[in-house]
Amino acid sequence: MPAPSRNATIALAAGGTGGHLFPAEALARELQRRGHAVVIYTERRGAQYVKALEGIPHLVLPARSLAGGLGGKLAAAFTILRATLQARRDMKRRAVALLAGFGGYPSFAPAVAAKSLQLPLLLHEQATRLSMANRRLLSYADALATSFPHVAGADGFDPARITETGNPVRAEILAARGDYPALSSDTPIDLLVVGGSQSARVFGEVVPPALLALAPEIRSRLRVALQYKGEDADAIAAQLREVGIVAEVRPFFDDMGMRLRAAHLVITRAGATTAADLLTVGRPAIFVPIPHGGSRDEQRRNAETLAEAGVGWCVPEPELTVEKLTALLGELFSSTIKLPQAAAVAASMGRPRAAAELADLVERMLTE
Repeated sequence: MPAPSRNATIALAAGGTGGHLFPAEALARELQRRGHAVVIYTERRGAQYVKALEGIPHLVLPARSLAGGLGGKLAAAFTILRATLQARRDMKRRAVALLAGFGGYPSFAPAVAAKSLQLPLLLHEQATRLSMANRRLLSYADALATSFPHVAGADGFDPARITETGNPVRAEILAARGDYPALSSDTPIDLLVVGGSQSARVFGEVVPPALLALAPEIRSRLRVALQYKGEDADAIAAQLREVGIVAEVRPFFDDMGMRLRAAHLVITRAGATTAADLLTVGRPAIFVPIPHGGSRDEQRRNAETLAEAGVGWCVPEPELTVEKLTALLGELFSSTIKLPQAAAVAASMGRPRAAAELADLVERMLTE
């Protein structure tokens, strides 16, 4: 097999959320490490992840969802056309040889541009079901990479062109891999509560009172890091500290690798990138899938799949009451066995070589 060319540029397209952009970043850095030139196409929300894009050439394209009535769809079609033309010009200028799409509607235009130039198209699906963008692009794809063994929505696509690579994670997450923190009846308990890049208001409303209702002997051991953007963040932190809980309440954590490594338990949404981070580091979680919007079914499937595997516990948001969460946390924190067992299952399902395996697939496609 001839060696893949280091002169051609490999393009990556990702939506504006961290769930789409972070896997693209992970692949881009692995390809750069191997000597390839890369470029990431995203939209204005994705461009706000300055740290993720640092040192990676990228182009911000106009993007608009196809949701809405006839007027909205016409406006979206015009936006996609503009983005497609911009991406096409940039691909020709950079001599792009292949495009890897990571989902999200902003990835649609670069994929169309790539196919108009007859370039190979690789789609990566982070979740247990193909995203809308990937479903619409699947008939044009040359290969599909998945994060799970079984992905709904790929029926009819040649199984020989499907490769399970796992979901690439950032370098800081890979660096956080290690043994589960020691847990006994008298050691501190580290609880991490995060709601994804958009945070989750419900966690700020339900988690603090649930912690306040725990038995004093558990509260005295708790060290809580809570991601919360509400104006009452300082008041929440003060309430927790008053009952002996070590508490840090911030709108965003930019050191997620370090926090995951320290955590005994994570309360979180169930996005695919969040799941990949947890599995890579090997940490158990209480999953609260987002209850509305386009991510609803995806997150529910992810949470149920991981809960059934033994990685954690799925609590739909409508069922996330103070009483139920207090009871579940009390049960988990009173045991020295349940959390380490779930952590071991998580670690066994992690795919720390996902970025490398996806880069291997890209290089194979370049030589075909």
